[in-house]
Amino acid sequence: MVKISWDAGHAGFGVTPGKRATDNSMYEWDFNDGVVRYAMEALSHYENVSQFRADDPSGRIDVPLSERARRVNEWGSDLHISVHGNAGPAEANGIETYVHPTASKGNRDTALHIHNYVINRTNRRNRGLKEADFQILRTTNMDSLLIEGGFMTNSEELTLMKTNNYRATVGRAIADAIVTKFGLKRKSERAASQPTNIIRYIYTGGFAGQPLQEVHDYLFRTGHNFDAKRGSDGSVVFLIGPFDTGMANFKDAKNFLDSKGHYNRLLTPEEASEWRMK
Repeated sequence: MVKISWDAGHAGFGVTPGKRATDNSMYEWDFNDGVVRYAMEALSHYENVSQFRADDPSGRIDVPLSERARRVNEWGSDLHISVHGNAGPAEANGIETYVHPTASKGNRDTALHIHNYVINRTNRRNRGLKEADFQILRTTNMDSLLIEGGFMTNSEELTLMKTNNYRATVGRAIADAIVTKFGLKRKSERAASQPTNIIRYIYTGGFAGQPLQEVHDYLFRTGHNFDAKRGSDGSVVFLIGPFDTGMANFKDAKNFLDSKGHYNRLLTPEEASEWRMK
């Protein structure tokens, strides 16, 4: 079993000051989150791989770097990947990947392998593999890397970073690099025929107190993607997914909520999109 952990740098919704485009048209987290989601979805189609997300997938809490490192160290990841958007002079552009100065040769080889996949898929300027004493690289116990997927301060790259197509290209390139690096095998045709290809989200009732902590801990432990909103009564409502309703991760999430007696119902992608807009 290969264990891959992720974190989308910072948080959205203005939670992390300054981490946004200079014209306020995009939070850095929007890009980071999209890349992580596409990468995790792509890897979900392979055998013997387990994934965990260390940040808050709703983007509403900027989980401290020390806590992110604690979570992945405790989970026992084989590789941790932190996704970011860059900033600099207006003319700066391209993609660069960082490892810690004390990183092993194996760590550097893996980081360069992933970096090159992303460069080849995006055709952006290759700024190379670099070293930095970033806290997330210093405090994680496994091989780790931090990838800067483009400059928000460059008008051309910002336009790209706002699109799902570019986020998907970067995320899937990272996933494909992991597949080849670890020799992962795609799920069999028989297993692949089992999914229903019916994509749904799980909408929950409002939580507070111990039930809120229980659901929140479950979502972080499993790495399920989710969004959250606070209701008029102060409780927190979750939108979990997307899921293919034929897959094990959907059944696990549904069984967990049902076993605890928590209200939940399924939403189509269109209904989920409307919910996010409200």
